[in-house]
Amino acid sequence: MNTPHDTKARILIIDDSPANIHIMARALAPEFSCEFALSGPKALARLHGDDLPNLILLDLMMPTMDGYEVLQHLKGDLRTHQIPVVVITANNDPESETLALLAGAADFIQKPANPHVLRLRVGTHILLREREEALRRINEEVRQLAFYDQLTGLPNRRLLLDRLEQPNRRQDFGALMFIDLDDFKAFNDTLGHAAGDLLLQEVARRLTGCVRRSDSVARLGGDEFVVALENLSRPLDVAAAQAGLVGGKIQAALNQPYRLADGDHLCSASIGVVMFDQDQGTVQSLLECADIAMYRAKAAGRNTLRFFDPDLEARFAAVAIRT
Repeated sequence: MNTPHDTKARILIIDDSPANIHIMARALAPEFSCEFALSGPKALARLHGDDLPNLILLDLMMPTMDGYEVLQHLKGDLRTHQIPVVVITANNDPESETLALLAGAADFIQKPANPHVLRLRVGTHILLREREEALRRINEEVRQLAFYDQLTGLPNRRLLLDRLEQPNRRQDFGALMFIDLDDFKAFNDTLGHAAGDLLLQEVARRLTGCVRRSDSVARLGGDEFVVALENLSRPLDVAAAQAGLVGGKIQAALNQPYRLADGDHLCSASIGVVMFDQDQGTVQSLLECADIAMYRAKAAGRNTLRFFDPDLEARFAAVAIRT
């Protein structure tokens, strides 16, 4: 990895011969910045840090640990497996070349190497690695835009639907919660969109803190959020009670004051809950049912929770009264 003050690509030369290292370093200068290690163990120890080279030139015939073993370590480590390794060796038999390439080497060069050809091939592999990294970053940015809400960083509707539609995701009881903030439009109109954005970000943080890592929290848009609880206990009454407890935890968290620039503000939420298992409708139909339940919570005075199933609602209310 290059520092901001060093734009030269860094090459780590691993060879037990100082004379060979000198020849290769001279061939690569001044275009590249060269470092060296005189053995495999010393090279691996050097690579424990965060400042990794852009490319490795590796000799095969070394005492203690040969190049094949070094290559195996490099390609087996998640930190170093992406670094291009160019084997440069006096071995000129096809078997050595085949074994090196099968072990993960990016190229195979025979000693003595032509200095001009060495520079060109090293430069080509570094350029290819830079383009791969740039493409990876672009793909990650596209994925972030396609599947995540840009304001809160939560999964969006598309990713939520994709997760819930996986065939192995709905084997046990689950609960889908549709969460809509109460009077958020008035909040936005009064305090401005910047304050509203800060509140939405804090809501996302609090929701995430109320559920397990295996559950999902998503923002559908505006002030609408969805929480999907999975792998709840059987029978249905027990699963509904668990969902109700999580819903109460969410309400308690969202009812805490929101500290913004001009002071503390309150914002509650209405929650609609629908229970599901593998036999209960499409994800879209479940969302619609949870939405209907959420509007029942709005009609009941807001800052409350309602189940889509009236029987579950009655049983949950009875338990809540007893406790």
